[in-house]
Amino acid sequence: MDNRYRRRYSDSDRPRRQRKISEEKEKVLNNIFQWVVVVLSGAILGYALITFVFQTVTVVGPSMNPTLEDGEVVIVNKLVYNIGEVERYDIIAYSLIEEDGYYDIKRVIGMPGEKITIKDGYVYIDDKQLSTGPFGDKIITAGLASNTITLGDGEYFVMGDNVNNSEDSRYTNIGNISEAEILGKVTRIVKSDDKKGRVE
Repeated sequence: MDNRYRRRYSDSDRPRRQRKISEEKEKVLNNIFQWVVVVLSGAILGYALITFVFQTVTVVGPSMNPTLEDGEVVIVNKLVYNIGEVERYDIIAYSLIEEDGYYDIKRVIGMPGEKITIKDGYVYIDDKQLSTGPFGDKIITAGLASNTITLGDGEYFVMGDNVNNSEDSRYTNIGNISEAEILGKVTRIVKSDDKKGRVE
């Protein structure tokens, strides 16, 4: 083959090779950009879910036995009470305003406006004995509820399921829980030695 022809052929083919290299670089850059967008979107979504919708809380102590046990990790739905109301027997996570940052977990027993009394080992609401509930034992310590407690607007009376080993609304250092102190509703166990799933 004539050298002049070979040179002309090579010279004419160079722009095509350069375009191909440029296209490949552009494709790589596009892939990197898409990957970065996916990672950032995931991080933003995760932050939004943790900040506004869900949060994990670790159970501390035996006060919610056997429903929840020490060391178990639960999911708290923080959105549910923005679109609905707290209901009796909901298990909630709350933080006393004076102790911001620490979340305790208890079950809602008394609702706003109700009168709560504990006598003869049983809870009375508006002078009627609470006939249903998670408590398997008679209550030994009535605490503050030995005298009638009237709940104000946005106030809740909470107790641990392990009623005789629970520091809750019966005690002066806890008292009634205000709506502003409630983080959300405990909905699922996500880390446990022997059980996972929905919390009742």
